[in-house]
Amino acid sequence: MKRLTLLSMAAVAALATEPLAIQKITIEADTVKSDVVANELSSSKSTKMSGDTAAILSDIPGVSVYNMGSSASLPVIHGMADDRVKIDIDGMTITSACPNHMNPALSYIDTTKIEKIDVMAGITPVSEGGDSIGGTIAVKSKAPVFAQKGREALINGEVSSFYHSNNQARGVSVSATAANDKISVNYSGYAEKADNYKNGDGAIVKATLYKQANHSATIAYKIDSDDVVALKVAQSNADYIGFPNEYMDMLGNKSTSGNLSYKGKVGALLIDANAFHQDTDHYMNKILSERTGDMPMYTEAKESGLNIKATLPYSQTQTFKFGADYDRYRLNDYWPSPSGVYGGMGPNTFWNINDGERDRIGLFGEAHSQWSEKLSSVIGVRYDRVSMNTGDVVGYNNNTGAAGMWNDKVDADAFNALDHKKTDNNYDLTAMTKYEYSDVTDIELGFARKTRSPNIYERFAWAGGYGSTPNNPIKMDMAMINWFGDGNGYVGNLDLKPEVANTISTTISLHDGAEKEWGVKLTPYYTKVKNYIDVERLFSGAYGQATTGTKTTSVEFLRFVNTDAHLFGADLSGYTTLWDNSDNGKGTLKGSLSYTRGFKDDGGSLYHMMPFHAKISFDRVSGAWNNGIDVESVAAKESVDTLRKEPLTPGYALVDLRTGYAWSKQFNMDFSITNFFDKVYALPLGGIDTVNYRSGDYVPLQGMGRSFNAALTYKF
Repeated sequence: MKRLTLLSMAAVAALATEPLAIQKITIEADTVKSDVVANELSSSKSTKMSGDTAAILSDIPGVSVYNMGSSASLPVIHGMADDRVKIDIDGMTITSACPNHMNPALSYIDTTKIEKIDVMAGITPVSEGGDSIGGTIAVKSKAPVFAQKGREALINGEVSSFYHSNNQARGVSVSATAANDKISVNYSGYAEKADNYKNGDGAIVKATLYKQANHSATIAYKIDSDDVVALKVAQSNADYIGFPNEYMDMLGNKSTSGNLSYKGKVGALLIDANAFHQDTDHYMNKILSERTGDMPMYTEAKESGLNIKATLPYSQTQTFKFGADYDRYRLNDYWPSPSGVYGGMGPNTFWNINDGERDRIGLFGEAHSQWSEKLSSVIGVRYDRVSMNTGDVVGYNNNTGAAGMWNDKVDADAFNALDHKKTDNNYDLTAMTKYEYSDVTDIELGFARKTRSPNIYERFAWAGGYGSTPNNPIKMDMAMINWFGDGNGYVGNLDLKPEVANTISTTISLHDGAEKEWGVKLTPYYTKVKNYIDVERLFSGAYGQATTGTKTTSVEFLRFVNTDAHLFGADLSGYTTLWDNSDNGKGTLKGSLSYTRGFKDDGGSLYHMMPFHAKISFDRVSGAWNNGIDVESVAAKESVDTLRKEPLTPGYALVDLRTGYAWSKQFNMDFSITNFFDKVYALPLGGIDTVNYRSGDYVPLQGMGRSFNAALTYKF
C-alpha cells in the first residue's frame, strides 16, 4: 500500500477511503505490502495455498493465531482473539455457528480468492466496525474486471495446484472470468484434502486430517466509470476436519451465502454499500479413525446484514465519513441422543441454544482532517445497540441423571425460569493523529474506546451453571462448550456486561525519503479492559479420551464472568535493501519482533498470551527467480493462566527455505521446505492435545515437522 500523502482534497478523500490506522498492514495477493515492509517484497504464495486464511496473517507484527483445525485458525491481535477481533469479508459479518468455533469467518474464504487483506493491529477507526475491542481484519476478494470500452470481450483465468509432503496435502484452485465493458462474470473454485501431519520425530499427530471445498460465482454490472453493482453467491463445504485440541471433530459444514454490493457516487458522495445473507448447517461428532465415541451435535444459523458507508469530501482539508450497519443472527444448537447407551445422554434431544437471537445496529461518524502539510487526524464516534434473546432449553434427561452425575433438568428448569432478554447500548470513540516530522520521520498517536457485547454462548450456554451441581461430576455438556482448545468445560452467564477497552498507542517510523530502501517502525501500546470476559472456577472433574481406550484427567469446569484486565506490549519491524543491480537482482532483509503480556487486575495471566517472538527473512529477486529464507524464533511460554491449567511450552526456532521460477507471464512454479531441520516443538497457542496424549495430564499440541511443498500456477 502506498504511503498516504494528504495535500489536497483528492488526497483527503483517499484517506477517508483508506483510513488512517495505527499499525495498518495490507497483504495483497502475492505480496506483503505495508508502511513497515518494503513494497515489491514477495513470498512464495502458491506453496501457501490454503483454506486456512488466518494462518497467513501470522507474519504480521502483533498478529498470531490460535492453532485449531486446518481451516479454522483464530487470529490473535495483541493478545485478543476470536470475537474480540472484527473480521469483515467483503462487507459481510460472519459469526461462528459452533460451540467450539470450528467455522470462524476466515474459514469461508481461501487464500486464492483474496485480492487484499487490511490488518489494523493497532487503533482502528470506528468506520471499520464496532462490537470489537482487539483490532480489525478486512478481507477483500478479487474485484470484478471489465474489458476496455470498444475492445473485444475479455476472457481469462487461472489454474493452480499444490502438494505438501508431510501430510500429503493436495489441492487445486480454478478461476475463470468473461467480461465486456459492462458485464463481468467470474467463477472460482477451490478444493483440498490432507492426511494427519507428523511432528519432528515422525510421530503422527492424529485428528489433523481434513477435506474441504468452496465455490463462488460473481456477476457485476458497470453502470458507468464510477458505479459498479455486483452479486456474489458462494458455497462452502467441509466434509471433515479434525480438531486435536477439542473433544469433537467437524464432520460436516455447509454454508451458502449471497452478497449484493454497490460502489459508486451519488452526487458528491462516495458510496460503499452491501446487503448479505448466509445459511450455515454444521455437524460435529468424532472421526472414528482418530478417536472413539458417538455424540452428534448440530448447529443451524442464519445471518443477514446491511452496511452503508458514505464519504463526503467537504473541503480541501476535511472529509467526513458516516454510515450505518445492521446484523441479524439466529442460531439453533441441538444434540440428538446418540445411539447406544451413554449414561444420561438421552432420551431427549439436548437443546444447547434454542432460537438464539443476536441483533446489532450501528451508527458512526468520522472526520478526516488535514491541519497542515505535516499534521493530519481522524476523529470518530460510534453507537451500537446489541439485543439478545433465547428460548427455553431441554436437557438429555428428565431427572438428575445416571448415578447422580447429570443434572440436566435441574439446570434447564433454573435457566428457563430467568429472563433471557438482554440489551446493550455501546459507545466507541477513536482519535488518531499523524505528524510527518521530516522526510524520514513520522509520528502517530492514538486513543480508542472500544466496546464488545458477549456472544451467544458466553451469555446463554446453560448446562452445569444453574440449579444444583453434584460433587465431582462428569459434565460432558460443559466440555462441549470450548473454543479455547484447553480441554476445560464452560458455561455462560446471563449477567455478563459488555467489555470496554481503552487503548493508547503510538508509532514512530523512520525511513528513507522515498520509503523504498529502508524503514523501521516501533509501536508500543497499552489497553485497559473493564468487564473483560474471563472465567471463574465452578468445580473440577474427570473428562477425556485417549486414542485407545478411555483415559480421564482432571479438568476445570468454568463460568464466564466479568473482571478487569490490562494488556501491553510493543511491535518492532523493519526492512532494508541490501543491493539492487542488474547483475545480482535485488536483495532485501526484513524482520519483526513482538512482545505481548496480559494480566487480570486481581492477579494472574490472561489465557493464550503469545510469547516473545521474532522473525527474520531474506529475499532475493533476480529475473525470473525469487529465493528466500525465513528464520522464526519463539521464546518459552512462561506466563500462563493457571486457572485453566494452561501448559508451559519450551522455546524453539524454525527455518524455512523457498524458491520460485516464472517460466513466463502465464506459468510459474514454487517450491519450499518448511521446518527444514525437522524441529520438534509445541505450539504456544495450540492448546492441549486431547487425542494423542499417552499418560498423565494433557500435553501441548505439537507442530508439523519438515515438509517439502510444491505448487504450479498457469494463467490464461
